[in-house]
Amino acid sequence: MALISIEQLQLDSRLAGINLCLEPGELLGVIGPNGAGKSSLLECIAGLQPYGGRIALEGQDLSRLHGLKRARRIALLPQRCQSAWALKVADVIALGRLPWGDEDASLIEQAAEHTGVAEWLDSRVDHLSGGEQARVWLARVLAGQPDIILADEPLASLDLHYQQRVLELLRQHAQAQRSVILSIHDLNLAACWCDRLMLLDSGRVHAIGTPEQVLTPDAIRQVYQVDAKVDFSGEQPLIQVMKQVPKQVLR
Repeated sequence: MALISIEQLQLDSRLAGINLCLEPGELLGVIGPNGAGKSSLLECIAGLQPYGGRIALEGQDLSRLHGLKRARRIALLPQRCQSAWALKVADVIALGRLPWGDEDASLIEQAAEHTGVAEWLDSRVDHLSGGEQARVWLARVLAGQPDIILADEPLASLDLHYQQRVLELLRQHAQAQRSVILSIHDLNLAACWCDRLMLLDSGRVHAIGTPEQVLTPDAIRQVYQVDAKVDFSGEQPLIQVMKQVPKQVLR
């Protein structure tokens, strides 16, 4: 049974007719230009937006699932995370345990170690850099051990090393018979790390499938309005943007 199934998802002018089945063990990348609906899709699944259509978790309608049970199974890592209080890093990570009603120290320490923030557990989170804070908020999500992680552009403020580390952690989470939906702008990283990709354009699904099926020169040209060379023949996929396509050529 699909872990998440979405049927004809609608959200005002932002999403229209989205259908998706997400299997356990899968890392799904959601790609598309700014304003395509990536964040809106994740917010609908997280229950933060009123939507039309149906979203089900293992066959059960999410709209009928108690908020606490939903929070235990689905965790959102939004684009912009900040604390309204001067919390210690350990306290921020412990927030991930709230749906469970405990502060399991071993899970908090494990999440801190995996994200490379263990040395700052007693530090104030607002004293860290943007990239360091991003890793703390990922640790909060991991500490809750949800079945599904919704990660909205989690690589935006990270250096190259921690981009790779975060992708490794999300891959490991999915491989434990859980699932991850990741919105991401870097098409090369998306092609390397994601099992499938959903390409959104103006709130609609332009293509969904394996990276090789979705990231074609024609699809990139139509959606992103750029020419690109696409090569899946090597050890790692390579998507190289060539030049901007004049709008009058596309119309």
